Amino acid sequence: MARSLRKPTARPNALVVAHDSTERARDKREQIMQGALRTFLSNGYSASMDAIAAEAGVAKQTLYSYFNNKEDLFAALMDRLLEHFVDAGMTPELRTLPTQAFLRKLAQITLSQMDDWEYVSMLRLVIGESARFPQLSEVYLTRLVSPGIAKLTHYIKMNEDLAFGDPEAVARIMHGSLINFIIAQEVLGGKHTMPISRERIINSLIDIVLFAAQQSAQSR
Repeated sequence: MARSLRKPTARPNALVVAHDSTERARDKREQIMQGALRTFLSNGYSASMDAIAAEAGVAKQTLYSYFNNKEDLFAALMDRLLEHFVDAGMTPELRTLPTQAFLRKLAQITLSQMDDWEYVSMLRLVIGESARFPQLSEVYLTRLVSPGIAKLTHYIKMNEDLAFGDPEAVARIMHGSLINFIIAQEVLGGKHTMPISRERIINSLIDIVLFAAQQSAQSR
């Protein structure tokens, strides 16, 4: 009796399997980060990894397979904000703009953080918890603030229209002015008690910087 030939089972393409695995890992990581954010905002930075795992809906073992500790989780949240805002403001395309247009666009991107619930929430967390957990402000400054200042400092150094003797100090002044506006308006409630439009802040800041650059160039 002739044997019936068994149809060979199709094997999944290795690239497809790898892609699916990567997608699942990315989704799981995002799920954990969202759970961590909600937990931090509800319970402060003192929240346990157990609480984070429960909020994220994952096993504790799964949580630790992605992040070693709370510091790693918080740093990952900061890195995501860095990608969204700091890197977005320093793309090669933006750096080719005329100086005034670039500074305006950079300021607009920076102040757009006011519209980002996650950024404002993390800023409140850092300000509120830094006295008890100094590592929060350290992570915020080293992972989010410092890279932005460094990139702006480099831009000022390379720009002939911004002939300042101390580019880093100018970068810190510009960045500090914008972040102070966000804190005053969004964290301290200034948008209700002492409102002012973003464009007024941006226009005046750019006027001050460009005027100071002109004066600096003339004094050399």
